Amino acid sequence: MKSAMSGWGLRGALAVGLLAGLLSGCGSVGESSSEFAKDVIGGGQAPRDVSTEAFAGPVYCPPIQLQRNSFLIMKYARGQQDDPAGLLYQATIDDWARSCKADVNGQTRIKIGLKGDVTPGPAWKGGEVVLPVRVAILPSEEGAKTLLSELTNVPVTIGEGAPSEVWAIVDDKFLVPSNTEMKIVFGFDEGRHRR
Repeated sequence: MKSAMSGWGLRGALAVGLLAGLLSGCGSVGESSSEFAKDVIGGGQAPRDVSTEAFAGPVYCPPIQLQRNSFLIMKYARGQQDDPAGLLYQATIDDWARSCKADVNGQTRIKIGLKGDVTPGPAWKGGEVVLPVRVAILPSEEGAKTLLSELTNVPVTIGEGAPSEVWAIVDDKFLVPSNTEMKIVFGFDEGRHRR
């Protein structure tokens, strides 16, 4: 009976000694307990930089809409207005998109993309068309002052008898106050139209 107890005592002492050795190793010169914890939490990999944008809430992105009756330009030769044979070209806006991201000083940067095509008519002799495209950002309150208004002249070269030519613009220069209700409107601005 005494020999059985001494065997258990030896195994117990070895187990306690092994556990004590492991615990004392955590505080040894090799690796501190806090470094051990970092390895366990990080899966043994080095710490990673985490972008604060990952924890930011969604950025408000205003709705975008085509200004009424501004998606089409039909240009005729002089003196042949509304005559199909006198049509120089027809230009359209047929696709659009926008995206928003947080910018510096509590502002939002809006990226706007517009696309369309120009189709030459029977009277077109070839050359360049300049499409006047306006983008405006308006507050949601009626009668409030326009926040931004930009006119962009988009050049499109079309040969005589050529098929339709696609045009597109993408611009991210629109900087507005964050979390402010507004809307984006766009369309052709024929008030400044030129051939």
